[in-house]
Amino acid sequence: MRISSLLRYLVAVLVLTSFAGCTSVYSMLSPAQKRDIYERVSEDVKGHIERATFLRGSGYLHEALSEYQQAQFYGDLAPVVPETIELLKNQIRTESKAAYNRGQKALAAKDYEKALKEFNKVMRTDPDYADAEKYYWRMLNRPENARRISELESQLWGVQRSLRNAQDKNKKQRRQQQAESLSKEILAYQYDNSLAYDQHMGEFETYLEQRRNGMAQVRQGYHFMLSGDFDAAAEAFKKARATEATAREGVNGLYRLQKRKDAIYLTNLADSAFRRGDLAQAEERAVKAVDADKEYAPASLMLKKIVRQRLALESDSILSDTRKMIADGDYRGAMEAMEDILHKEPQHKEARALYVQARDALKASIEDYIELGSVLFNQSRYDEASDYFDSVLMVEPENHIAQTYLKRIILRKQTLQMFNTETM
Repeated sequence: MRISSLLRYLVAVLVLTSFAGCTSVYSMLSPAQKRDIYERVSEDVKGHIERATFLRGSGYLHEALSEYQQAQFYGDLAPVVPETIELLKNQIRTESKAAYNRGQKALAAKDYEKALKEFNKVMRTDPDYADAEKYYWRMLNRPENARRISELESQLWGVQRSLRNAQDKNKKQRRQQQAESLSKEILAYQYDNSLAYDQHMGEFETYLEQRRNGMAQVRQGYHFMLSGDFDAAAEAFKKARATEATAREGVNGLYRLQKRKDAIYLTNLADSAFRRGDLAQAEERAVKAVDADKEYAPASLMLKKIVRQRLALESDSILSDTRKMIADGDYRGAMEAMEDILHKEPQHKEARALYVQARDALKASIEDYIELGSVLFNQSRYDEASDYFDSVLMVEPENHIAQTYLKRIILRKQTLQMFNTETM
């Protein structure tokens, strides 16, 4: 059902007033009225997009563009990206030009049937193509082409009459196929033939019904999948796949179902590896499970659990090494190791305590570090001296002596580099 012009006007008013900061119109509506407007708009948008898809597939690109543009009227409520419209506009320009050129070649070769079909393609793609229109009517009025169209119309009338009277299901299906075939043949000559066009759009209604039924199967399939009934889900997706209108959705459903199965299998493998203490294998399989199906929550939870355990074990090892660093007087190394842990786990109490211990010890050793750094500097052991002065600045960033020595080290290195370059 198409949305009424009154409703379209109301939506436009609501959009405009919202931009103007006026909510009086919207506030006057009851919740039921608001819901009704939304549902009607959604229905209208869906109808426009479905018609656009069908018309585009049958070569009526100009009409498809119009349907997309009407859907776009509703802004964010319509899933029509501007790129889609621009691509369609480019397609119209490209295909109409190509068909026009083919029509001219056929005309030059006096192949008037082919010329009509090509100019007809132009009109079906872009009915505003003025240069093609005059050739289209000229070819359409040629006796042999007019006679062929008339013959096809008579055949279509007969098939339609037989279709209406058909009782047998198989016979009815055959007649339907014949009618569809004849309508397509007529429309290849005359894009706006009312008899054939009505038959063609009737196919659209059939398509819509098939799609509605197919999408119901798709939704059912996902319901079964989420509830764990994979056999029922597979059956529903296969039914959707068997319908031309939802074949793609059915295939996608089966694909996602397989990915869900893969995720469950890999999560179970990850859990088994975790229980036996093989964290590396557990994490590898959990990552694959998440990659298979990011919406499968148990896989994400398992991965988080494994990572937490691995980090805890890694932290224990680093903590042990850090205690040894402090005992050996490597306070700077101890601080840097604890910074790594605290970056990942800011609330890690033991890492915080060891960091403070190393920092306090380094503060107490500043004078010793400066003395050792200066000795190394005088021995031209600049890299070793820099380590001591950098350590001082970790706990006293404004220490003037350490800053001065570091500047002198940079200048000495630059001088040595220049000297070495000149003597080469």
